[in-house]
Amino acid sequence: MYLGALKEPWTDYCKALGKKPGTAIKEAIEQQLAKTTVNPPPKTYHQTQKASVSEPKVRFEILLTDSEKRAIRERSNIERCSMRRWIVDAIRTGLTHEPQFSMSEIDDLGESNYQLLAVGRNLNQIARRLNAGQYEPITVERIEALSRLIERHTDVVSDAIRASLERWSIVPKT
Repeated sequence: MYLGALKEPWTDYCKALGKKPGTAIKEAIEQQLAKTTVNPPPKTYHQTQKASVSEPKVRFEILLTDSEKRAIRERSNIERCSMRRWIVDAIRTGLTHEPQFSMSEIDDLGESNYQLLAVGRNLNQIARRLNAGQYEPITVERIEALSRLIERHTDVVSDAIRASLERWSIVPKT
């Protein structure tokens, strides 16, 4: 490809990116093609409102191998939900790219929020007393106790997020 006066600045630009000029051109072409209507990226959906309980469900039948059905049964038992719920969650995750938490993860997140609310109440009590001009003995022990509660909260949330992401992550076979 003839670039004329653009060749030197293009080469310098690619060098700064740590890429070969041909690789950078290929990536630019791929990006442009991805933007075209000929090859549009798949649409990501999002939930706009809670589905009405009275909204009718539409039957959709799928055929699974025995091993797929066994695996789904095993996973749904571990996650304390029905096979149907597990499949719907998998579909919703694929459509929305948002996590669908299992019952144990929901329990963990609920406990985590309870603990975080307790930390917030403690901090509000301290702030009220300080704002009222009252002496509030803020000890290292109290701060460390609040810090431990926050760390427990972040550990629980991180574990739930990691479990949710790992549940749906699929890597291409090499």
